[in-house]
Amino acid sequence: RFGNSTLSSDEIVDFSSRGPGIIGDPKPDLMSIGAYGFTPSNVLKTTKNSKEESFSLFGGTSMAAPLVSGSAAVLMEGLHKQSKEYDPFTIKNILMSTAKDLQNDPFTQGSGLVDVNTALDFVNGTEGMFLVYNDASYSNIKKILEPTLESINSTSIGFEQFKYPTKPMPMTSWFAGQLLPGDHSKTTFTIENPTNKPINITVKPTTISLIKNTKYDGITKVGQQDSFLNKSGTFIPNYIPLSDIKEQKELGGLFDENLIPKESSLMILNLNFPFDNFMNKTVDYANDMKISSLYVYDWIDKNNDTKVTSNELSMVNRAGSWGTVQELRITEPNEKFKGTPLVGVYPIPTRYSFYLGDTGQNSTSMDYTLTASYYHKTKWSIIWPESETLTIPANGIASVDISLIAPNDLQTGNYQGFITFEGSKHSVNAPVSFVIKKEINKKDSLVLIEGKQNSDAIFGSGYVKGAFDMSNRYMAGDWRQYYFNIKDSSINSAAIEMSWKTDDTNLSVFVVDPKGKIVQSNMPSGVFGHFLGWPSLDWLGNSVFSQGGGFFPVKNKDATSTVLYIPINQTGTYTVMAHSTLFGGNSTTEPITVAAKFSNISSEIISDQSNETNITSISNVTESNQINHTISNDSKTISDESKII
Repeated sequence: RFGNSTLSSDEIVDFSSRGPGIIGDPKPDLMSIGAYGFTPSNVLKTTKNSKEESFSLFGGTSMAAPLVSGSAAVLMEGLHKQSKEYDPFTIKNILMSTAKDLQNDPFTQGSGLVDVNTALDFVNGTEGMFLVYNDASYSNIKKILEPTLESINSTSIGFEQFKYPTKPMPMTSWFAGQLLPGDHSKTTFTIENPTNKPINITVKPTTISLIKNTKYDGITKVGQQDSFLNKSGTFIPNYIPLSDIKEQKELGGLFDENLIPKESSLMILNLNFPFDNFMNKTVDYANDMKISSLYVYDWIDKNNDTKVTSNELSMVNRAGSWGTVQELRITEPNEKFKGTPLVGVYPIPTRYSFYLGDTGQNSTSMDYTLTASYYHKTKWSIIWPESETLTIPANGIASVDISLIAPNDLQTGNYQGFITFEGSKHSVNAPVSFVIKKEINKKDSLVLIEGKQNSDAIFGSGYVKGAFDMSNRYMAGDWRQYYFNIKDSSINSAAIEMSWKTDDTNLSVFVVDPKGKIVQSNMPSGVFGHFLGWPSLDWLGNSVFSQGGGFFPVKNKDATSTVLYIPINQTGTYTVMAHSTLFGGNSTTEPITVAAKFSNISSEIISDQSNETNITSISNVTESNQINHTISNDSKTISDESKII
């Protein structure tokens, strides 16, 4: 199922961590080679005979991180040889300014793929190279994080005082801050030219826009064998030509035309299947699962027999997790296929248990939906450069002021794009992000943020994507963040209901106060007990097969909503973080609706209400005394009359 070639590389793997940061800053900064990289077997110290298999497939963060560290070391060595001063920000900015664009969004790729050779070209002053950084990101980040630092008792752990440096910290990425709809944000970008010739560049604010979205519904066939590699226990995916992924169209011939738009710079394929297909609910929870994975191949029919065999396939990318939605991405898709683009849906032939792994029981067919989305970069209309063209003098610098105007109709959440600085021989992608806050004052006691179903699976507010993994990456689910800026100091409590559509989807929710402390969550702390009916959230500890373990119960209102009661201990921005730990799989995205009420409950108000009650009671008593006095006088009269009688 991996095909017959390893020519394709540099595609983003499905489990790569995504941004933004908790405060909304653009993350990650960079990418590097990780999954499925070739590594010498003796480095890995495997038990395999290195003479028989000198290289092994290895990777993930364990490979990407040291590759970037090594790149930084090589860069530092190059700067040292030329007696050039540097600090950590210089190193990071050079790596970001020389990264290869993978045509993905900033929250997925940052600036792009680390390229140490291009970084050294900048250090060595190679013609056309330049560096980009701005002066506003650090101050915007510092402004948000300072209250957190001030709340730390630094003397208790041996420091005089924690304090952010006052000197500027230049960054290639621009965090435009936490804004209200209609707000403006500004920065100045500096461009350094280390070469002996002037450089002309253009400044292009860009965002990634959907060109079109197509769909195909199918049913898996389990246990199909390859006619070329006819080996017991070895099976092939179900092959679907990319051209067959259309709106509700049945599988057609293998020679349909390629439907990748010419202008497409990014293709995203998603495979989703319903949760009740994925997990058998008639047995112990997570003990009987059917899993399918997603592949894309370049198929060249060598013998012209119209039959797909493994020796005719070159794998371009793959996606696979113990979840209901798989996603893979292809950069510059029109350049990646010499033959027919072929999608592979691979139904794993046996069932799996979360606790024991492969159960050895034969799997069965399952319904699935394939979607193909095509994107390209377009102008980002909310970014306004002071000048769209610049000339950077030889061995000099130039600067440009850039403004961001947040549209009035944006709801609370995170937003992203790029500012691309484009020269004739070199380009820099500066990631840009900002936060939209919802302002809460005395009049805004109720807030409603309506969820939306979105076929644009890049990133957006009002929904989560189906990114979760039942095995060892339970925290890899999709996150969404909502920001509420409390202005009225009398507000001291909030009730937030978060709801979704599908019973089998579940969210963990956290609320973070302005000082960075988690003040509420629907996840009870320290609960590892027995299953509470259908356990529904994260799992911790270890099992035989994974880094997961016991399931973590959750405090939900019902199957499709949770309610949190939040103490508001100060004014400032409160962040509500929603994380999809289970996903229904009926679609690629799941709408989230947020209803929030901000109010005041305190002893003073209770006291005031009590006083009003007491005043009423006193009034009633007074009236009662008048009645009693009258009765008493009447009684006296009666008594006097009695005496007379």
